Amino acid sequence: MPLQEIETNLEYWEKAILGASTFQELERLKADIIGKSGVVTSAFKLLKGASADQKKEFGEKLNRVKSRIDNALAKQRQKLEDYAVSEKLKNEALDITLPVENDHFGGLHIITQSLRRIRDYYSSRGFLVLDGPEIETEFYNFDALNIPKHHPARQSHDTFYLKGHDGMLLRTQTSCVQIRAMQKYGVPLRMVSIGKTYRNDQLDATHSPMFHQIEGLVVDTKPITIGHLKSELRKFLEFFFETDSASLRFRPSFFPFTEPGMEFDCRYTKKDGKLIISSDGDKWIELGGAGMVHPNVFKSCGIEEEVYGFAFGLGLERIIMLKYGITDIRNLYDTDQRWLRYYGTCA
Repeated sequence: MPLQEIETNLEYWEKAILGASTFQELERLKADIIGKSGVVTSAFKLLKGASADQKKEFGEKLNRVKSRIDNALAKQRQKLEDYAVSEKLKNEALDITLPVENDHFGGLHIITQSLRRIRDYYSSRGFLVLDGPEIETEFYNFDALNIPKHHPARQSHDTFYLKGHDGMLLRTQTSCVQIRAMQKYGVPLRMVSIGKTYRNDQLDATHSPMFHQIEGLVVDTKPITIGHLKSELRKFLEFFFETDSASLRFRPSFFPFTEPGMEFDCRYTKKDGKLIISSDGDKWIELGGAGMVHPNVFKSCGIEEEVYGFAFGLGLERIIMLKYGITDIRNLYDTDQRWLRYYGTCA
């Protein structure tokens, strides 16, 4: 099509574009005018054999035509999009004053339920229930807890470090809250920390890169022994698993922040796929780690006097799974409404 004819048809094309009532019609006009085989695109191809002066003159005119077509297309496309949104809002409007047809009003997730139960339990016994920042420094997450520079836990294959922020990381444990608490409150101190922690683990049935950890700490200038630690753990397990009796045993283990350090197990039996904690159980299952606080940890907190203390820690998701017979940790973070409804409770 000659350039003069293109310029003559420009207003006709603009009018047709601005009158398009559907996206399909708009796309057809675009293809006919400036598409791969459109009239304006074809005119550009004819410039190959033109002289330099003609290329400049005709090229400028064709570019102006194309620019006006592009503007008209964009304007009408926005108009159609706005109309589609307004129709959708009109047709899909929700009247929140109408009565609810479904008798299920939602509820608390099983993790939230457990968190609240544990917080209430320790608060009622006079413990401070604390949490701290999830983005921590190496000092609070490692150094103050007597974890040396060469320890494997400090490597990137275990820990999420923040790029561009030296020495900053996503906390791998809530033990750093204990350090902050001892620095702030001093001795004596009875506290628990419950919060999210992060490890560089692959997500599978028993591991998650994010999980909740419960940590307890009791420190005093009066003598505190392993017997006190065992008694405290027994009370907590009897409360959480709702049993009248729990039998514990300690196994020696190494943790940089405890001396001595140990892992603790309790007796259990299984019934209907669920774990039943009981002193009558015929098997043992590991639940967490514990020990007497290492003297170097007290020094890191600026505590110079002679003090005694114990600490313990365990994963919230793990004990929830054991209590309710859940075999895959991924279920705790799934969005299956049937599962959530089964384990949820009304708020």
